[in-house]
Amino acid sequence: MTDRLYAKYIWLISTIYDAGKISFEDIVRKWDDAYINDLHQPLKLRTFHNHRRAILMQFGVVIECQRGTNLYYIDNPEALEKNSINQWLLDSFSVSSTLMDNRSICDRIMLEDVPSGRSYLDIITKAMRENRQITIDYEDFFGNTIQGLKIDPYFIRLFKRRWYVMAFVLQKKEIHRFGLDRIKHIEVTESKFCYPKNFSPQEYYTDYYGVFHDKKPIAIRLKAYREKPHYLRSLPLHHSQREIETNNNYTIFEYIIAPTYDFIQEILSHGNQLEVLSSDTFRQQIKAIIQEMHDFYK
Repeated sequence: MTDRLYAKYIWLISTIYDAGKISFEDIVRKWDDAYINDLHQPLKLRTFHNHRRAILMQFGVVIECQRGTNLYYIDNPEALEKNSINQWLLDSFSVSSTLMDNRSICDRIMLEDVPSGRSYLDIITKAMRENRQITIDYEDFFGNTIQGLKIDPYFIRLFKRRWYVMAFVLQKKEIHRFGLDRIKHIEVTESKFCYPKNFSPQEYYTDYYGVFHDKKPIAIRLKAYREKPHYLRSLPLHHSQREIETNNNYTIFEYIIAPTYDFIQEILSHGNQLEVLSSDTFRQQIKAIIQEMHDFYK
């Protein structure tokens, strides 16, 4: 599939999904003004139906026509909303479309760079598709180096502007994380591995925040002050978040989550607007970190 054809499919999905229901005539009008239609080619009905069939095959998205109104709609929106890759593609295309439409004010739109995503992402995902083992030379932030480490690339994860590959390390017989920006050399081998049939990356991280996976999940309660309750309601820290108590001065949220390094850093990043209430062990851990930070400024 060419990049241009792929972009057309995503545009069509996005246009119909955003509209809810839309006529073919309105789709044509939107296509005439679309930035990806830089060749100014008309969208013919036959081409549209060919795209519908291709979208079903490529993305599993069903575009149906409502009888009586002749309006087109996404018949299975869960294929977008519950499929992380499809949702990512849709969101990314929507942002890309907005950016392309506003190139004249590009100096007034600030974005975050994800430098580690460009190096080895394509190589690793190709190895994942073929279930091929890879060997890497890796250097952590402490200067420790590992050469020729053989791993089975299970899945990849993007977190805090960094790409990670979560891989089964043959030497240790367990899953480890590797930041793509710290890989010095990579080689795809001819050896294949068996991806576990019952393994789910989503389930693996269901009780975790970030990329660390070295703690057991516990019940944690956070007390949010000032505008922070509204912030957490609009953008929950974790899918297990639920409100326990609410009044004019604060709101208490509860989570079932592992108290990993990444989660600790997230809590600290909210400063004096978040207070750990429980568990007591976790509260004391956060208190000790804050005390050490306080000592830096004496």
